[in-house]
Amino acid sequence: MKRFLMIATTLVLTTAAWASGGGSPPAARSNSNDTPKAIAEARQYIDQQQWDQALQILDAARQRDPRNADLWNWTGYCERKRGNLQQAFAAYDEALRLNPRHLGAHEYLGEAWLQAGQPEKAQTQLDQLKTLCGTCEEERDLASAIDTYRAKAQ
Repeated sequence: MKRFLMIATTLVLTTAAWASGGGSPPAARSNSNDTPKAIAEARQYIDQQQWDQALQILDAARQRDPRNADLWNWTGYCERKRGNLQQAFAAYDEALRLNPRHLGAHEYLGEAWLQAGQPEKAQTQLDQLKTLCGTCEEERDLASAIDTYRAKAQ
């Protein structure tokens, strides 16, 4: 029973940390105190689809905290939304190099592959998510994007 409570507590705390969308587990984050503030500020611009402003903040934060997978993931997201797939793929690759279990990076990389017209590579990312989290928000979102892509292709 004690072990169950410890595992359940760990899952609750980890899930809360990831709930902000596209996050990495706390152990994979660096110790930069201003990184969460930079991400929050960038997210405000992202919500307004102001990609250039968000990227300026993310770029500055990455200069201070280059090993933060969340910063690389959000950079990839902005670049993908701007249509810069090469830069997006590079940023997602770096996020996953730093944290191979980064759920948001797997989801967004899959969406980038759809944007590039390569659904089989998106499916690979979906398979990775199923292995990492079973059925989680990122897995459901990517599965839905793949279904939508395939429906439009028919």
